[in-house]
Amino acid sequence: MPDDLTRRQLVRRATLAVCAPALARGLAGCARRISPNRDVQGGTLVDGRVVIPAAQVPELDRPGGAIVLRTPCAPRPVLIANTGTGFAAMDAICPHAGCELAWVGEDLQAECPCHGSRFAGDGTVLNPPARTNLQAFAASRDPTTGDVRLHLFAGDGVFPPVQDGKVVFPLASYPALLQTGGAVLGHPEGMNGPLLLTRPDSGANPVALSAVCTHEQCTVQPAPTGAPGTFTLYCPCHGSAFDLTGKVTHEPAPAPLSTFLVEVDASGIVTVTVGAICS
Repeated sequence: MPDDLTRRQLVRRATLAVCAPALARGLAGCARRISPNRDVQGGTLVDGRVVIPAAQVPELDRPGGAIVLRTPCAPRPVLIANTGTGFAAMDAICPHAGCELAWVGEDLQAECPCHGSRFAGDGTVLNPPARTNLQAFAASRDPTTGDVRLHLFAGDGVFPPVQDGKVVFPLASYPALLQTGGAVLGHPEGMNGPLLLTRPDSGANPVALSAVCTHEQCTVQPAPTGAPGTFTLYCPCHGSAFDLTGKVTHEPAPAPLSTFLVEVDASGIVTVTVGAICS
């Protein structure tokens, strides 16, 4: 609570500092334009998507309305706004000096009350002093319940999305995993990082690994060995290397890649249990 009060005091003081000259000249509306949005805590996490009950966020029922969501699944608060045609959702913290942004509904933009940086609804920086774009997220409304769904962990379509903490797919859909030495890299929607599936041994199930390097959290890539269709695993940032079971074969990585449980049934359906994203 003290942190929240401090933040709100900062925003309001910044609002007064920016708007005081305009108010002195008799110009109205400045403070209204960059007043802070209401905090909303939590939501329910379902396979990497935070579901916020419609009754909890009445602001999002009207164009221009916005809230700031705080969830343990995101390292920073997320600004969510109704644009009139859908939702804009982005990191709520300005990358310039760490102030919390507020939504300016009439402009469909986010503004920093401290130094005036502006951002488009997709997080693109429009006005300095900020120079870095915000991380943006997909958000939608459940057509049945009206609840708002924030997609924190977008996928790349290589693997199916996470459902009930699992990624499920036919082994035959990935020919590389039918061959010893094969590897496939992808990011399932709803998972908080990329996934590597490898086939180190033709007589065993595929191996599922986190593709996050244990050195500096870069994404580990499959690297061809020279033999057709076979790979080793390589981090392009600092040169760490791993075998297809995730074991370190070249430093600076200090530890092996994390593994996930893999099961393959008699019909060739692969189930990778990735578990809960966060709590």
